[in-house]
Amino acid sequence: MINNISMKALFLAIAVSCIGSWSTYYLSIQINERLETQGYLELENIAKQVSIHYQDAIDTSLNDLQALQAFYSANQQTLTQDQFNKYMHVLDLDRRHYIQALSWVPLVEGVDRENFENKQRQYQENFNIKALNEAGKLSKSAVKIEYTPVTYISPYNTNKSAQGFDLSSNNNRRASLHYARNSGGMTTTAKIRLVQEKGDSYGFLIIAPVYKYGESTISEAERKLALLGYVTGVFRIDTLMTNARRQADKEDLVLTLLDINENDGGVLYGEVSDTESFDYDIAIPDRRWQLKVSFNKSLQESIESSPIVSWILAGGILVSLLLALSIYALQIAIGRARHISHLSTQLQRQNSELEKTVAERTKTLADKNNQLNLHVEELTEQRKELSRLMNESQSAKAIAEDRAKDLARSNRDLDEFAYVASHDLKAPLRGIDQLASWVVEDTEEGSYQDIPRNLNLIRSRVQRLEALLNDLLTYSRANKQSMELTLIDCNTMVVDSFELLSPPKEFRLTLNGELPIFSTAKSPFEQVLRNLLNNAVKHHDKSDGHIEVRCDDDEDEKFYRFIIKDNGPGIESEYFEDIFKMFKTLKPRDETEGSGMGLALIKKIVEHYEGHVYVESVLGQGSTFSFTWPKVL
Repeated sequence: MINNISMKALFLAIAVSCIGSWSTYYLSIQINERLETQGYLELENIAKQVSIHYQDAIDTSLNDLQALQAFYSANQQTLTQDQFNKYMHVLDLDRRHYIQALSWVPLVEGVDRENFENKQRQYQENFNIKALNEAGKLSKSAVKIEYTPVTYISPYNTNKSAQGFDLSSNNNRRASLHYARNSGGMTTTAKIRLVQEKGDSYGFLIIAPVYKYGESTISEAERKLALLGYVTGVFRIDTLMTNARRQADKEDLVLTLLDINENDGGVLYGEVSDTESFDYDIAIPDRRWQLKVSFNKSLQESIESSPIVSWILAGGILVSLLLALSIYALQIAIGRARHISHLSTQLQRQNSELEKTVAERTKTLADKNNQLNLHVEELTEQRKELSRLMNESQSAKAIAEDRAKDLARSNRDLDEFAYVASHDLKAPLRGIDQLASWVVEDTEEGSYQDIPRNLNLIRSRVQRLEALLNDLLTYSRANKQSMELTLIDCNTMVVDSFELLSPPKEFRLTLNGELPIFSTAKSPFEQVLRNLLNNAVKHHDKSDGHIEVRCDDDEDEKFYRFIIKDNGPGIESEYFEDIFKMFKTLKPRDETEGSGMGLALIKKIVEHYEGHVYVESVLGQGSTFSFTWPKVL
């Protein structure tokens, strides 16, 4: 009885195994065919995208070349090197790395060669019309009836060796030039070696003619007479293929570019192979190109023999065998029940041991976690210390920058002082020397009539020299004293400063609006206000002058703008900068009491506190001086 049950179970298991294996094999064949079809479709789509991107690069280049052709047609060869460079800057060829260069190639008659070369040497000192010699090197071209030299080219640095090259000196290039001229349309050369490249670097030219009247004429003879020159696009084949090759390499695809013209075609890029490929025609002027996208044997094998199919087949057979074994095992499960019970007891014992092991490892992990927390705290402290050091470093850097600015300002003041003082300090000394010599001469001659007047003039120049030295001392000490903040009332300070000047009784002072009350460096601020008010009174041309003072918020909200306006004689605009220089006065020294240091001192103080001084004036209508001062120091 038990043997019969075992035989039936074995027969059923074998039958299930056979049916499952056959079904799995049939399913794997169907899946393999579908995967193969899908793989080829995906590769075809990728290959098509590669060809589209390649065609887009060529179309974009043609558009740029057509734009340059239209640009020259509109300007009729009157463009200079600078105008060409500006137009190239607008095109921005850096974004189109696949374009080696764009250039302008005029038609130059043989009798005009010398004038043409001399004209171009205004932009390029060593410009000559050149041709390839027998050694393959560029040298000065021989005498010809006409030339087509590369005159303007961009980008210049990587293509400057091609400048001056006579394209018509080469047979292939000359044939393409004549074809473009006679047909009136763009043409593309066969594969050529580029003169601006070293080694075996090949490329091609796309040539577009430019005629005198902006468009091609009707007959071939008229086109020859109307030709001005050509615009050319220069392309390195390897560079043009870069993007397409990068995309193809990701998918293990192989690219081959063919020129299938009957006369001078050939392989432009890659190698011709017998492997299966997707072929796409590339549209390019006057030639027939074909892009072949093929795949290597390993890629073809991976598509046609997908490992997924093998896994499906193996998995299906394995499942069938397992199912058969399960059916067979089910029949003898009862006999193994005791064995399973025994295994259950062993499993419980192993679970107990496992729980003990887990508890021990949990404790170990807790200890390591505590150690990690200690390390984290140490790192936190180190981070705080590093942050403190960085803040100190930034503060030190700011102090160093401020000192560098002060040093630069001091150097500028020293240079200006050395230049100006050499004149303004010597002038009184020369006057004193001259007057003293006159006194000596009068004494020797016994003529004492002019001596008192000359001695008074000597005293006047000594007093002027003393004033100059005092003002220089004040200028050098400006901004050197320590800054103490004091709460000041600008209304009171302006009125007090004005009264200290003892102006004529007819002079009037007007405060327009309330002036601010704020804490600042009192001494330098008061010195700026006092000097500006003093200038308004001292240089006024009327006895009944009027001075207005007001304060506005500056465009920079951190500053006040103080404005002092008078109705005096005014200042010509050409002196707006000179009046802020040391020793600069608008009147002769004999007509003014000042040393010319007042406005220079004001400018130095205001700029020390990061402010600015401004002047506005109309001659005969008065002047307006304004300066900005920080609200908070």
